[in-house]
Amino acid sequence: MNPYKVIGVVLAGVVTAAGIGASWQAVASRRDRRRFPPPGELVDVGGHRLHLIVAGVPTDAPTVVLEAGMASMSANWAWVQHELAEGGRVVSYDRAGLGWSEPGQGSRDAATSAEELHTALRAAGVGPPYVLAGHSYGGLVVRMFTDRYPGDVVGMVLVDSSHPDQWENIPASRHGGTVALGNRVTALLARFGILRLFHAERPYITGLPAREYAQMRAYLARPDGWSAGADGLRAWQHQSRDQVNAARDLGNLPLVVLSVTEQNRYAEVLTRLQADLVSLSFNSRHLTVAGATHYTLVSEQQYAAMVSNAVRTVSAAATGAA
Repeated sequence: MNPYKVIGVVLAGVVTAAGIGASWQAVASRRDRRRFPPPGELVDVGGHRLHLIVAGVPTDAPTVVLEAGMASMSANWAWVQHELAEGGRVVSYDRAGLGWSEPGQGSRDAATSAEELHTALRAAGVGPPYVLAGHSYGGLVVRMFTDRYPGDVVGMVLVDSSHPDQWENIPASRHGGTVALGNRVTALLARFGILRLFHAERPYITGLPAREYAQMRAYLARPDGWSAGADGLRAWQHQSRDQVNAARDLGNLPLVVLSVTEQNRYAEVLTRLQADLVSLSFNSRHLTVAGATHYTLVSEQQYAAMVSNAVRTVSAAATGAA
């Protein structure tokens, strides 16, 4: 058989398969949006809307605000939000372009996200004082929020938080560029239904309650969050790193830094950077959660309970009840 004909047949097969995959992905995504409407409220922050889930009732305790990881969203906080809502008001939300939130214009740097969160909380009628909990990249956003609005924040929990200089300490990341490229490739695979076909999202969400697990599966099977994550990684190198490094220290603000023992790669570097975060406040504690990974620390109930306990500890210290 003519080799050119073989190449043509193969290319035609690839194009046909890609078209089928993209069509299936589009149909499945529309179905997912019908199955999972926004469980919270959408509030305008100036040209686009952010999705907030406000649970519990106001008490004398500070309102807890939960900030998710780079490409993650509000549903990933399910266990922590459900537990903390029994004793007060707690807010999870989706940054622009993630979850049910609309994409914003301009950069996805940490300072912009912090400012949009502040606007969203005010628009939703959720005023300070706040205890902020940031998981992974969310740790950079809560630090910028505290720097921008220090009078609003009375405590912080960094949940296996990213360090602003993380990628500089991991040369293989090429300043985070390889991770951003990975997100771009993942977004491309999602467009053709490949993530959906192979359930590639499972390692990130194991252990979540059934409803939120299904929401996260549907969300991570779409390209939107992965693309937004890549934008955030690009902004990290060009803007967020300098923003966070220029932020003031936390003084005597109650702070708990939570770390994990199960690191697949770069464990020594990541452990050292976690210990460095403890020095942000004179009133800090560093707790390591044995058996937890970066993801299961919030997605599995047994570990999420330790996150909830850390938030309660900080809230009590902030109100003088410790």
